[in-house]
Amino acid sequence: MSTLSQTLTAYRLYARAEGKSPRTVEWITSCVQHFIEFLGGDQELVAVSAEDLRRFIRALQDAHKYRKHPYSKPQPDRLSPQSTETYARAIRAFFGHLFKEEFIGVNPMQNVRMPRVPQKVVPTFSERDLMKLISQPDKHTDVGFRDYNLFLTFGDTAARVSEVVNLTVDDVDFENGYLKVLGKGGRERYIPFGQKLAKVLLKYKMKYRPEPVATDRFFLTAGGRPMSPGRIGKIFHEYGRKAGLKRCYPHKLRHTSSVMFLRNGGDPFSLQKKLGHSSLQMTRHYSNLADSDDRAAQLKYSPVDRMDI
Repeated sequence: MSTLSQTLTAYRLYARAEGKSPRTVEWITSCVQHFIEFLGGDQELVAVSAEDLRRFIRALQDAHKYRKHPYSKPQPDRLSPQSTETYARAIRAFFGHLFKEEFIGVNPMQNVRMPRVPQKVVPTFSERDLMKLISQPDKHTDVGFRDYNLFLTFGDTAARVSEVVNLTVDDVDFENGYLKVLGKGGRERYIPFGQKLAKVLLKYKMKYRPEPVATDRFFLTAGGRPMSPGRIGKIFHEYGRKAGLKRCYPHKLRHTSSVMFLRNGGDPFSLQKKLGHSSLQMTRHYSNLADSDDRAAQLKYSPVDRMDI
């Protein structure tokens, strides 16, 4: 009989062969390892039941933050409902994989209810804050103009950080106004962008982009090397601090762009395709925010096109 640890090793091999995101594989692996620890050690698959997952969920709901974190001290606050639900979903996804690959004949976790998560408001920038952020870079320098381009790219396309850093020169279609990106799960899609972004991207490529060092990535460091997600996160943080903005990070601009797209008259189905979401669930959150704005009829489609830049 197979054990949880043995099938976890098999899962990692299968998942990589299927092209699943390394972050997804790491997430599920980590959660299953915590589950094994909770059970008191490795277990035979046939011995694991739905009640084990329910007990695990109850234990997480009573656990404190950073209880066994290698670098942070335990905190008095309890784990957030989001964290508990994340662990539970990972375990259920893992057993769903085992059932699909016929490691088990019945999925014991299929009918386990996931813990409820309070619905939070999606964090976005106001239009005024967005303009303050975009106005920070010095557009007369190579680095400043690149950073200005980055803000406009996130603002107009609502792309993910990983999708932007991995853009190559050939992925930017200036003539037709599309970015070709590789999204979650290795799914390729095309994201349209507006005319103003097309002009500044072309200007960056022709005038401000440094000589690349053995790379075809579109956005480069001052030394001509590929940028990393962490580096872009630091760029957002620094400019956000200068602009006096709280919690300035790339994904917040993705949220902002999505809401602005809907306020400007875009439809949820086009936004879903643009974002690369497999369902309309997240898009509905954006719709709720956009519906509260009474200026929608006066705005145009492209968030960046209507800015005075």
